[in-house]
Amino acid sequence: MIRLVVVDDHPAIASAIAAAAAERDDIDLVGRATTRDAAIALIEEVRPDVVLCDIWLGGEPSGLDLLRRLAPGGSPRILMLSGFEQASFLRAAFEGGAAGYLSKASELDAILEAVVAVAGGETRFPDVTLRALRDAPRRPSDREVEALRLLARGSSNDEIAVGLGISIKTVESHLRRLFGRYGVLSRTELALLAVREGWVSSDP
Repeated sequence: MIRLVVVDDHPAIASAIAAAAAERDDIDLVGRATTRDAAIALIEEVRPDVVLCDIWLGGEPSGLDLLRRLAPGGSPRILMLSGFEQASFLRAAFEGGAAGYLSKASELDAILEAVVAVAGGETRFPDVTLRALRDAPRRPSDREVEALRLLARGSSNDEIAVGLGISIKTVESHLRRLFGRYGVLSRTELALLAVREGWVSSDP
């Protein structure tokens, strides 16, 4: 019996997966969580074989943070679930050690079959994985994302420095590195890229 934990802050999706799992005799849903911290506590308590985890929790891609915490140990195996199609998230999941990556548009049976597959040591990534790894921009570090979030809100370098508690020179260094890495020439281009790739929200 595969012990499964579902981490998703969309009740309808989590409930649908739970209902589908209840109809199977090879999967035991041992817990559900809606936040990263609650998931960490739950996983430590119930010791699942597989964690099915949404990338986007509480308005941030904190599912990737959960992946970084859990994947190095090799158990449980992490199967990422996402409603976002940006290739950079797929790349981040793959390089972060996920056992698979599925769209939330997938059929429930396909999601549960992927749970069974990764529990057995397989991986489940879309066919575009290799192309995505080659073409997708690498996701910035968490610190760089914080700077990008302020940049996208129209903050000046001085305001970013104050907001992050760092020096203006450090802000300038972050931005120079990001300009070079992503081949953009202006703050506007950089902000638009960050929003398009889903690294920061377009909301003010």
